[in-house]
Amino acid sequence: MREPICHKRNFHFTITCMALLLLLALVGCGNKNTQKDGSLQGNNTTQNQETQGEAGQDAQGTGNQDSQGGAGQDTQGTGNLDSQSTAGQDTQGSGNPGSQGTSSQDGQNTANQDGQNIANQGGQPGLANQPKIALEEAQEAALKHAGLPREEVTFIRGELDYEDGKAEYDIEFVTAATKYEYEISAEDGAVLSTSQEPVEQLSGNTQVQGAISAEEAKEAVLNHAGFTADQVNFTKVELELDDGVAEYEIEFYADGKEYSSKVNASTGAILEYEID
Repeated sequence: MREPICHKRNFHFTITCMALLLLLALVGCGNKNTQKDGSLQGNNTTQNQETQGEAGQDAQGTGNQDSQGGAGQDTQGTGNLDSQSTAGQDTQGSGNPGSQGTSSQDGQNTANQDGQNIANQGGQPGLANQPKIALEEAQEAALKHAGLPREEVTFIRGELDYEDGKAEYDIEFVTAATKYEYEISAEDGAVLSTSQEPVEQLSGNTQVQGAISAEEAKEAVLNHAGFTADQVNFTKVELELDDGVAEYEIEFYADGKEYSSKVNASTGAILEYEID
């Protein structure tokens, strides 16, 4: 009876040991799986952090570059096309195509308006400042104000100019004895300013003994220029003292050009001669 009992005890002991070994094996596998899962989660977390860090750096760097580029272009005021392209690309990248068109249109409209305002402020002709009367009408307004017929005068200047953004004509003409200067509004022909002075200004205080006459001085200048008296219109004949030397300052108009000269009042020599 004892032998069967011993065999039974040995059998139960063997079963118990095998159960313990199996349990230990299962526990070991669970620990390994847990460690693997933990390692995978740790790796994923690290990769996510690195990805987020790189994305943040890239986004920050791109943002800084775009901001710096945009600021530089706005400050210079010459990068309108680059600013429009940058605005369009950034907006499109954020998934809003409609903003790209709005930014470009707003930039172009602003640039056009600024350009027009600057042009008008700088005195350049705008659509609202174009002359409404012709040069001939402005000349007639000046002649009417001076009380002279066209046949008695010679126009030596007539050009369109802009003063504070308003169109006006600068007109000059001479008679045998007087030079006239006028500013006429190109909008309605109104006289804005006028002045006149005698062609010959010969003061008795500058007369010197043995000096040539004004007619002789004019003849000397005409001979030098190669004109006759009926081909020119004198605009200035003035006797003056320059460093104690008496000289005639003579200006005349011929063939659409203005001539100026200085003549020694004692010898009749040509001291200066210019053509404008």
